[in-house]
Amino acid sequence: MPSGAPDGTAHAGGPLDCPGCRTPMRRVDLDRKHHGRVVVDLCNACQALWFDALESLHLSPVGTLALFRAIHAARPEARRALPSRVSCPRCDTPLTLTHDLQRTTRFSYYRCRHGHGRFTPFLQFLREKDFVRPVPPDELKRLKKLVRIIRCSSCGAPVDLERATACGYCRAPIVVLDPDAVTKAIRQLDTAETHAAPPDQNAAGFLEAARFEREMKREQARGSQGSMVDLVSVGIGVLAAALFARG
Repeated sequence: MPSGAPDGTAHAGGPLDCPGCRTPMRRVDLDRKHHGRVVVDLCNACQALWFDALESLHLSPVGTLALFRAIHAARPEARRALPSRVSCPRCDTPLTLTHDLQRTTRFSYYRCRHGHGRFTPFLQFLREKDFVRPVPPDELKRLKKLVRIIRCSSCGAPVDLERATACGYCRAPIVVLDPDAVTKAIRQLDTAETHAAPPDQNAAGFLEAARFEREMKREQARGSQGSMVDLVSVGIGVLAAALFARG
């Protein structure tokens, strides 16, 4: 009989082993909708999250933005590819790759068939929350002036912006963090704060923002994979800077 209880509550005990690399994950304590706490497990090396049962749906806006901070802090210098077999940290059965739909956004994760939870890469979590969007042609032109080769946010392969609008390896489109969606989330957080202001970038000018360019250069400087940057990671850096500035 599989161990663990798929009840969606914060779990007790020590850290879980990552389904990908099998090293202990970091536990992140987050705010839950209505009341209580949600504990999510995060693997820095695999850039992925473990959600027990329905934990992802239980995150409040405060909890979601706090998880953004944790994802930003977890960025490794090198991306580790997930193995072909990932197992449930609770019952050790192989996880099943699952494709899902949230409103009009497709995303994927690895789920336990016994209901213990799911293993979700960072990018897929952002898709689920509608925080990323494809780069339209006009923004792509501006982006090419800043950088030529980027790293695919989905698989980590290089993408030459002069020649492609999607990854040649996994076929994922080029995506960026959607500032409109982020602004909406922060406004939810700010409903009781009359003095608070939303981030200083909007969807039309996001790629032109000086903060975005500074974060891109910072990402290039810290990377061990040449000068390639991950646009979603850069966007998370911009958002994290705005959140940190808020205290």
